[in-house]
Amino acid sequence: MTSISNSDAALSIDLQPPAESSPLVRKLGSLCLMTADEIEFLEGLQNNTVVIEAGADFVAEGDTRSTTFILIEGWAIRYTALSDGRRQILSFAVPGDILGLHINFNAQATYSAAAMNKLKLAAVDPRRILEIYQKYPILASGLSWCTAREFAILGDQAVRLGRLPARARLAHLLLELWYRLELIGKNEGRWLEMPMTQLDLADTLGLSLVHTNRSLAGLRRSGLIEVKKDYIKLLDIEALTELSEFNPDHLAEFSI
Repeated sequence: MTSISNSDAALSIDLQPPAESSPLVRKLGSLCLMTADEIEFLEGLQNNTVVIEAGADFVAEGDTRSTTFILIEGWAIRYTALSDGRRQILSFAVPGDILGLHINFNAQATYSAAAMNKLKLAAVDPRRILEIYQKYPILASGLSWCTAREFAILGDQAVRLGRLPARARLAHLLLELWYRLELIGKNEGRWLEMPMTQLDLADTLGLSLVHTNRSLAGLRRSGLIEVKKDYIKLLDIEALTELSEFNPDHLAEFSI
């Protein structure tokens, strides 16, 4: 810990949050210097927790929302369902992500959200989010970065669906998830946790189940990935990046 003094008071800055910090604190701690008070506030936001079983929806598109969720453990999907029963997965939510960050301004859910595996969520009164903007401007900047990053993720999803061939779509998604988990220390080297099924991947990438299976097999045969139950190892990140034209700058860390 480094102490920085000014004419008013000594301000204690944690350059790196403690290892046992929540994923949200680690995520924002990679972006900005946080005081002990700011860390305590963020951790306190997450005291009221709920558990969602795998496969269960906890947000329904069109419903009026009254709770902001912070994902602590597990993976979730944001998706929209079509009238014929098909679904399009818009994005994956991983630990440290916030669902419903802006419901103070738009309470109607524009997507559904479901648990991919067992979730631990912090249920937060949205008025507590407003406190951040009122009391902690540096943290508020961090939340603005989270919003910008979500737009970047959705923009990349549009590029995947609209312009990339099947294998490149899959490689692009794997790299996105790897970089996002790296930010919160959830990767084990080149191994990427993959709790989703091939059907989940198909519904994300806009491919048939058969085409998704062939794309996975093609990346394996090319020596770019290794697949084990619930995990994929990225064997050649440079080649995957070249294949998919993935731009990691869209997810880059920066200091506030």
